[in-house]
Amino acid sequence: MSDIKHLSQKRYWGGILALSGVVFIWVSSSFAMNSLFGEMDYNKPFLVTYLNTATFSFYLIPSIIKRFKKNKRRQQEGSTTKLLTKDDRNSINYAAIEEEASNNRKSEDNKLSTWETIKLSLEFCILWFFANYTTNASLAYTSVGSSTILSSMSGLFTLGIGALFKVEKMNKIKFIAVIISLLGVSLVSYSDNHDPLSRDEGYSPVPLIGDILALLGAIFYGGYTTLLKLRIGNEDRIDMSLFFGFVGAFNVLLLWPIIPILHFIGLETFSVPMNATLWTVILLNAFIGTFLSDYLWLLAMLMTSPLVVTLGISLTIPLALTGDILFKSFLPGINYAIGALLVIAGFLAVNTDALHESKERTQEETLRAIEEDLL
Repeated sequence: MSDIKHLSQKRYWGGILALSGVVFIWVSSSFAMNSLFGEMDYNKPFLVTYLNTATFSFYLIPSIIKRFKKNKRRQQEGSTTKLLTKDDRNSINYAAIEEEASNNRKSEDNKLSTWETIKLSLEFCILWFFANYTTNASLAYTSVGSSTILSSMSGLFTLGIGALFKVEKMNKIKFIAVIISLLGVSLVSYSDNHDPLSRDEGYSPVPLIGDILALLGAIFYGGYTTLLKLRIGNEDRIDMSLFFGFVGAFNVLLLWPIIPILHFIGLETFSVPMNATLWTVILLNAFIGTFLSDYLWLLAMLMTSPLVVTLGISLTIPLALTGDILFKSFLPGINYAIGALLVIAGFLAVNTDALHESKERTQEETLRAIEEDLL
């Protein structure tokens, strides 16, 4: 029983470690995109997001290799079986083989089939793309701080959607933690929008557009976070490389017609990056800021809970503030500092509560398993 408890806690803190990596990568990526759309004068958020998405199709390569090796091994095993003599066949422990096969079938029955994984990828890909697109596009109109703050509103949407679909259990601690986080977000947002020192002359004169886009990203984020937890439940049930691979493939196949449409209506004219610096920023953001970070994000979400991950992503606010201080010489006011501390407090509160729930769930599963063995 103690081993099961340890395994559950180890799994939870493994998710927190993955979440920490996501937070650092996302903030770094936000500053890179902000520079790309601003100082580097390459304001193509849809094309950049499309290229980011394309990298996900590379996840299909290890899946294809894995399946090829599996099929080859089955053929070899079939050939070996045909060469067995009568005495060899009599010496085989068919009962042990059947028991092992039965255990394998039970394990496979709990996993999503290839077809189910493909269907889930199709359902997930559009939400995922537009969550990333709206967030990236917001960085062309507003600061990293404002975009990060409004993206943190996804905690409210995750809680609401999760409670609606019974993915998240509402209790007083979670409710208070979300309220504290939202209060912190409001204070930081107020300070960011009313402090003249926080505004850069290079930003758009209509930051409201960026704020709306960031808020839309938060809504999409809350939707696909809950959808994944609802449909998958546990990361052991899905081949994640296959899942991500088809997410990338579907986005590449389904969304390319939007590029010429945006060019035709003048919303985003198409042009290829013309120098090595642009290509370096775009490719690094694609492979690290999207390819790696979203894989870590999915692991964190499945190993903890949608609400924990969403509130954890709120930690991008103080990290983004640190980046503003170091790279843009921005000194935050008292409201900004208090708000950042409230966001961190909300994160710690919900993590403590989620860990307690994890322990209780492990104890219940253990007792249920003991009762089944006794019966």
